Amino acid sequence: MDFRILRYFVAIAEEGSISRAAERLRIAQPALSAQIRNLESELGSPLLHRMPRGVAVTESGAKLLGHARQILRSAALAREDLLGDAAVIIGDVTVSFPHSVAMVLTRPVVEEVLRALPRVSLSVRESNTGYMSELLRSGRIDLGFVFREADTVGLKARRLVEEDLVVIGPPDAFERGHGGLAPKSLRFPRLAQLPLVIPGRPHSLRELLNDYARRARAELHVVVEVDAIPQIKELVAAGAGHAVLSYNAVREELTTGRLSGARVSSPSLQRSVFLCGHAELPQTRAVRAVEKIILEVTARLVEGGLWKARLASP
Repeated sequence: MDFRILRYFVAIAEEGSISRAAERLRIAQPALSAQIRNLESELGSPLLHRMPRGVAVTESGAKLLGHARQILRSAALAREDLLGDAAVIIGDVTVSFPHSVAMVLTRPVVEEVLRALPRVSLSVRESNTGYMSELLRSGRIDLGFVFREADTVGLKARRLVEEDLVVIGPPDAFERGHGGLAPKSLRFPRLAQLPLVIPGRPHSLRELLNDYARRARAELHVVVEVDAIPQIKELVAAGAGHAVLSYNAVREELTTGRLSGARVSSPSLQRSVFLCGHAELPQTRAVRAVEKIILEVTARLVEGGLWKARLASP
């Protein structure tokens, strides 16, 4: 068993598909399938449940997956230690963005990594924040973002920014003002009474709104549960109800008039954005370098007004 085969197996487990893993690894699917069959033969145990629409790890596969991630990370750290600090930064880094953060950060972060870290292989994913903590703790991703401090427990976390949430509705729901938002804010008790299109549990936005509702002793009037932000915006534009999203997630639609919106008061709605990593596993130089780029790009976007947020205190 060598590192290459372990890397192949981890990719298949993470993608849930041999064909998608082959694309990610840039090798032929038949060759990848043969390598995994050889590994199963060597270990004397099936590692994958093969299904019509993908694969899932078996109990033995799950055990190997944990060991494989630790071995690959240790190998990367050993290589860095032997090469020394002056060496070119080399390695694989996986970053997962929630949709609203991806809209702002993905492109400038990827461009900067390609420019500054040409030997780093960056894998970018989009994940529901309700599952982000587990992805980080399991080692499936190196860096990820969460919105609630409760979700940072057991993780290495850094508060990046504070951003405002706004209520949105169809084009004629609110008067248009600066930035597409109504001149007058909407009080939270009134917001709770509106028909709402919001994510289901365990999505962090749903949990955040539930927290606000409990403190206000209000009950949210949820008419539709939808996790995907693009679908939420489509339903709201079609008149299915109202929603609460970050201003950055709906900035374009508010500016063009496809949606209308308002700030929320009593209390105002805001959330923190935390950049997180594994609390116990040591980070490779490649992960630390990508993390530094994320921090620098965030500061540049906020200071330039491209991310409507407030930088958190160090």
